[in-house]
Amino acid sequence: MGDGKLGDVSTFGSTLVVSGTEQLLASRLVDERRSAALAEQPGADVNRLEAVELEGSMLAEVVGGSLFSSHIVAIIDDVGATPPDVVDQLVATAVDPGPDLCLVLVHQGGNKGKGLMDKLKKAKVPVETVAAPKPWELPGFCQREAKRLGVGLATDAAEALVAAVGSDLRALVAAIGQLADDASGEHISPALVQRYFAGRAEVTSFAVADAVIAGNVPLAVERLRWALNTGAAPVLVTSAMASAFRGMGKYLDAQGMRMNKFELAKQLGIPHWKIDEYARSSRRWEPGAVARAIQLVAQADADVKGAAGDPEYALERMVLGVLAQRRT
Repeated sequence: MGDGKLGDVSTFGSTLVVSGTEQLLASRLVDERRSAALAEQPGADVNRLEAVELEGSMLAEVVGGSLFSSHIVAIIDDVGATPPDVVDQLVATAVDPGPDLCLVLVHQGGNKGKGLMDKLKKAKVPVETVAAPKPWELPGFCQREAKRLGVGLATDAAEALVAAVGSDLRALVAAIGQLADDASGEHISPALVQRYFAGRAEVTSFAVADAVIAGNVPLAVERLRWALNTGAAPVLVTSAMASAFRGMGKYLDAQGMRMNKFELAKQLGIPHWKIDEYARSSRRWEPGAVARAIQLVAQADADVKGAAGDPEYALERMVLGVLAQRRT
């Protein structure tokens, strides 16, 4: 045997349920389990299929040995779609997989297959739940991902990366991989992040919103024109504006709460570095102005989706109209 055991416990003769909507993290758990099993038994067969295919005797074929190997790694995806007449058989196999089977069941979260999941949990079959990081946890996720690739990523660079790329984990992982290659084993700097991602349409849209929140009229208009000239869709601009002012509204409503910025960010469901931005700009905005700004953004969103003939004019009118609501 190799060294693929999990501690002193063999991966064979065991079942793991991986449950959750975050597909990247779920895939990694499945890959880790499969790799551990193959390190322990390099000659094991790997059988993988969708649960919906488990009709008739298919389950027995998937989890049974073959002429070539007695050890099997069986990965069954989307177990929420297991045919009803196979559920009890699958649960029985999960509870007692036998010494030569490494069984991995992948559940995509939600209520689909709740009956099966309840039976597995009642039988105390191990379940690993994966969930997308909260907004304030994303920079930490990026730093761990960079460390996994052998490069450093300082907090300010991680925050800049999240601001540039967004919250999709696959996009962040791809970006970190790209940056790590360019960094050649050194630290990924904020300047490197800026060089790679400053031209993204989504980024320029949020840059417009940042300038508006900051109350800087010339910069906001300049960034709006730059965003449109570099291909940002008008709906991205209205989306970024809506997100920015919803965040400001939450921040203003939370004034007086006795908590640090990390606790406040968690309470409001926004990245913690946004707290600093809102704190700097909050003197320019009062709740009524934020409410009016959100109404103007909603009108502009309708305009750029077809209610008006000139989307660019509608956006400029929105930016100037929102800025007119601020305290000067």
